[in-house]
Order: sequence, then structure tokens, then C-alpha cells
Amino acid sequence: MKRVLLLAAASLAAVATAGTGTAFAQSDSTDNPDGVADIVVTATRMGETRLQSTPIAVTVLGGDQLDARGVRDVQDLKAYVPSLQVSDLSGYTQLFIRGIGSNIVFIGSDPSTTIHSDGIYLARPLSYLTDFLDVERVEVLRGPQGTLYGRNSVGGTINVVSRKPSDTLTAQAQLGYGTYDRYAAQGYLSGPIAGDVRASLAVDYSGHDAFRKNISTGNDAEDLKSRGVRGQVLVPIGAGGEWTIRADWSRQSGAMGAYPKLIRPTGNPADDAILGDPDKVSMNRDNHTVLKNYGASSDLLLPLSDGIKLRSLTGYRLFRGSIDADADASSIDILRNLIAPIRQNQFSQELTLLGDAGSLNWVVGAYYFDERNREPLTLTLFPFGASHIQRPLLKARSIAGFAQGEYKLSDQLSFVAGLRYTRERKSYAINDYFTASTDTDPAVAEQGFVLAGIPGLPDPFTVDARRHDDAFTPKFGINFTPSDGILIYASATRGFKSGGFDYGSNNAADASAGYGPEKLWSYELGLKSDWFDRRLRFNLTGFYYDYTDLQVQSFVQVGASFGARTQNAATARVKGIEAEIVAKPVRAIELTANVAWLDAEYRRYPNAFVSSFGSFDAAGKRLNNAPRWSATFGAAYVFDLAESGRLSIGADAHVQSTIYFTAANDGVGAVTGYAEQQKGYGIVNARIGWTSPDDRWKAQLIATNLFDRNYIVGTANYTAAIAARQGRPREVLGQISYALR
Repeated sequence: MKRVLLLAAASLAAVATAGTGTAFAQSDSTDNPDGVADIVVTATRMGETRLQSTPIAVTVLGGDQLDARGVRDVQDLKAYVPSLQVSDLSGYTQLFIRGIGSNIVFIGSDPSTTIHSDGIYLARPLSYLTDFLDVERVEVLRGPQGTLYGRNSVGGTINVVSRKPSDTLTAQAQLGYGTYDRYAAQGYLSGPIAGDVRASLAVDYSGHDAFRKNISTGNDAEDLKSRGVRGQVLVPIGAGGEWTIRADWSRQSGAMGAYPKLIRPTGNPADDAILGDPDKVSMNRDNHTVLKNYGASSDLLLPLSDGIKLRSLTGYRLFRGSIDADADASSIDILRNLIAPIRQNQFSQELTLLGDAGSLNWVVGAYYFDERNREPLTLTLFPFGASHIQRPLLKARSIAGFAQGEYKLSDQLSFVAGLRYTRERKSYAINDYFTASTDTDPAVAEQGFVLAGIPGLPDPFTVDARRHDDAFTPKFGINFTPSDGILIYASATRGFKSGGFDYGSNNAADASAGYGPEKLWSYELGLKSDWFDRRLRFNLTGFYYDYTDLQVQSFVQVGASFGARTQNAATARVKGIEAEIVAKPVRAIELTANVAWLDAEYRRYPNAFVSSFGSFDAAGKRLNNAPRWSATFGAAYVFDLAESGRLSIGADAHVQSTIYFTAANDGVGAVTGYAEQQKGYGIVNARIGWTSPDDRWKAQLIATNLFDRNYIVGTANYTAAIAARQGRPREVLGQISYALR
């Protein structure tokens, strides 16, 4: 801790001191049109603030940046956000920020790093992979957000902010086509509909063919069809008030796969023959996933008096889906995993009072959340002629009260203090049994005879369990602005994630006991600075985490059945430094860089377990999805073609060091020769675009993973074989758009 904070403090002092010299002094001007643009964010939940005046480590990508780089969902953010790792398991998204995240994504658990859509907390990782649609910006907050954000934001949170309906008629249509027969059609219409009332409607119709060839069935894997609609109505209320009503629907479907690529020999010739070929998989059964999201929200901002506003944020969301996967990822009939029909709904209500009393800005609020979730599982064990059936029901309820204020001692110095009290309640009911049926249709499987007392198969069990978790999560901070364009801040924040229940438990005792909450104290020191009349932006963050009772999942085998076991993995220590740099030496050129160094290790984890390695002490091992180094370097140039418009070119290179997917790190590799890890790699994204003189027509050519680098983003070891989830291959997309303004 001391080393990191000393390094960060020394860097901050050096930069701040440099501002007193003549060679590296920033201008007082904030109106330079050729400088680095600032952006307004709502990351603090205390109203709108300038990004460079916000004392939080936050990365922001605007809608135009997302479009120009071909960023279509949260998976693509990884290349542009320091310390962010993203993986996908048949639509279950696994998010890690600064090594803090969770591979426990099923019913009974909650994410450690969260997503909010227009302020609404999304409880299920299955709802994260929708295409960005009608987005004004995406804010990625790094570090625990335990005071003002809804639930469980231990590692950080991603805010997806919609574009507000416009007060004049605007419209845009965009068409695209690319490799893997990728097609994309989006449309947007916005403007006044009656008096001052405004509305907008956006639609998405996109997809692509399969990335991988399945040599066993001929029906290939990892294709996608995506559809979406989002509508908004904004009603102005008096002076400074407004009421926004939103509704959205989306559907994603395809052979998304679970972990479809084997990375360890099985002795089966058909599987082993393609181990080194990233474009081929070998599964004797086809995967298919359907994810459907429905949502509606009400966002009311109402001025009550001079300096005081009331905000009411109400959200209701439903999820429906099914996941059918060849769980053994091989050409042998071993396991078939069917989760269907998935039915989840959630309701949330947040009320806040926001005040501005000159020297004191404050917020006081209350939060309520209610969820009901079913994820029925039928795991077919073909060699045993049986199906393992689980029928879980989770009910979760959370209430919280919170307050935070920033007191300004002067124009240069302010203090921040906040506190949240959270009370979580969960009930978990499950029926677990085996039937003498290998039919993957759950209705047919349940008609078989219930099996009990059979060697190699656990006995049936029933669970009706409850748990209660409470936590206080304070925040303390100090902000110092020595001169215009420089902000130095320090903070101490506590994060909390509630406990849960194991979806994959093989016995009643483990399923009933569940696991406890995890907690994290974060100590952070940061600098935000603009130099040379805003031609150079340099932001630096140093942090130290004291992480206790980590929730870590491992796959285990009990007889013939495979399950999951989640433990509170004692303690961990995380420290790191992040730098974000943007430079515009001239108007036409923009250079960017973000670099992150991360040291994330278990301090005490005596009972770690990996199926292909056994039990071991993981003290000193690195956390999952926590590369020691990661960085992105980018450059963009705009050519002025006078009366012919503008031509822009750009490229971004993302590199990172080795990451591990289990607590064994490369210990598994020492035994088997095939570790569950991804060694360091780099990918390059490039783009070229033309814009007409009136800014109405745009044409772009975008290439992601330009050099077709093969890499994996997650692994599973629930059979003797190790299977992996691969990153996206090279894709090239051409698109053209027309905007009416």
C-alpha cells in the first residue's frame, strides 16, 4: 500500500509542481475549440458535472466515439477502458474492473461489477449483452460505488446513458454490411410531438453468421441475431423540471455457446485434431440461446424550491430466455445443459433530494429493490441414462437509505462525506432430483422415474432457505483544486456485495448454507489535469484495496454429477496505478493512451479448489481476470477536404499481460501442460471514414481485431477437459448513414 500511494503521490506532486514553471503550465482558458473536449457526466449521482471536475476514476465514451470504433456492446468496451475485463458465457456476462468481479453469474448470486441503464440497476448478467441503442454516452466508474449506487457495485459500475429527445426534428438512418455476413440497420427519430413535449424512437436490426465451424454437426457456432426498440417521452415541468418515460425491448438469439472450444486433449481423435485451430470446434450437439429483455422506467426531476430538487426514479424490468448448450464441448455425448424457461422480473424505486446551498452540495435518498427469478436446469448425463433436474426460485429484496455531501471550505478545497445503510433479504427454494430420462426437453425429462440411492448419483433434496445481510458503506474524500485545470482528490470508500446461494450445489447442506457477503475498502488518490490551453489531458489514479470474504466459485464433481461450489475466499489485496492521456497537438490530430498496472493477489485462501488440480493454498496467487499490465494506444487524424467534406483515419492498439481464470494460476499447467490462462497478447482496431460538408452523410470502414489475434476470455473445468470461450475474430464492417438535422 505504501509503495503505491507514495508512487502516486510523487507523480501528483511532480505534475502539480510543474504547473508553477513556464515550460509545462496550463492556460486558464477553457474555451479553446482546438483543445481536448470536456464532457458532462452524471457519475456522482449528485447532478451533472464536468468530467475533469469529477473526483472519481471514470472513463467516458460518447455516442459518436462508440459508433466510429464499432463498439456495439459492453464486450467491446474492454479495449478502451483501463483495467476492464469482459467475458461471456452463453449470454451470462462476467465483468471485472481492477480484478474485482465474479464468475458466479447464475441464480442465487449477484454481480460484483454492475451495469445501470439510465440509472436503473440491472440485476441479471443475462441482460447485459444487448446492443447499444440510442446511447449518448457510456460512463465506466472504476472502484466501489457503495454509497450512492443501487446495489453491489464493489468493483465499479457501467452507466449507459440514453440520448435525450431533441427539441427540433432530427433523424438518422444507418446501414452496414461486413465479414461473417454481418448486417446492421439502425434508425433514430426525435423531436417535439405536442407543445414542449418531446419524444424519440430508435430501432436496431443486426446480426452475423457463425464465427466457428462445428466439424461434428455442420451447424456452426457463435452466430447472432439482435433486435431492439427503445422509445422515450420527455415532458418539461416548470422551470428546470422534467419527466422522462422510457420503454425498451430487445432480443438476442443464436448458437452463442457456453465454453465451446476445448483447449486440452481428451484422447478423442475428432476433438484433439482441431485443438490448434481457433476457427473450429467439435460438439456433437448444437447450442442455442435466446435472450429477451423488456423494460420501462419513469425518471422525474422536480424543483421544490430554490436549490432543492426531488428525483424519483422508478424501473420495472423483465427477462425471458433459454440456454441450450453442449456442456462438455466435445464430440462425445457426455453432458447437455438446458436452462429453460428463464423468467426474471425486478422492480426498483429510488427517491432522492438534491440540494445546493452554496458552500454545501448534498443528496439524501432511499432505495427499494425487489426481484423474483427462476432459472430451471436440466443437466443430461448421457452415459448414465439420467437427467439431473434443479428447479430453483430466488426472491430478493433490498432497502437502503443514503446521504452524501460536499462542503466547500474555499474555491480550492472541499470535503466529501457519505453513508449508506443496506438491508438485503433473500429466499431460495429448490427441488433437486434425478430422473431416468436423457431427453433434453424438460417436460419429457420430468416424466421419468425419480432416481434415488443409485451409486454415483447424489440423492434428491429439497431446500427452502433464507439469508439476511446488512452493511454500512461510508465514503470520505478531500478535493483540492490548486489552479484552473487541475484537480487532486483522495478518497476512502467501502463496497459491499450481498451473500447468496449456490445454483450448482450437489447436496442440501451446501445449497442451504450458501455463502456470505464480500466487502472491500478502497483508498484512492487521483489527479485530473489539463495543460497547454487544453491541448494535453493527463489523469492519474493510484489505489489500494483491502478485500475480504471474496466469493469465488469452483467446479466440483460428486460421483457422476457435476456441480459448483462457492466459497468466501478469505482475503485479498489489490493495488494499482492507472494513467489516461489525451493530446491534441493540432486540431486535426488526437493521440490517446491509457495504461494500467495492477497487483492483485490472494492474501489468505487456504482451501482453494480446481477440479484438474485438487485442493491447495492459493495465498500469493493472482486474482482472476487481473492482468499485471494493460494498455491502449490510439491515434486519429482528420483531413479537411474543403468543399468535399472531411476524411478521418484512426487506429487503437490494446495490449495486456497474462491473465488467469482460476486461483491455481499456472499451477494447473505444471501438472497437465494446459493452464487455464491467457498469455499476454495485443489486438489492433482501425477505421477510416468520410463526412459530407453538411455533416449529413457519413461513410465508414471499421476493422476490429485487424490481425485476427486468437485469444480466450474465460474457461471452465467442470469435466476432465478444459473448455474455453474465445474472443471475437477479425471483423470488417462498412457502413453508411444519413442524418436529418
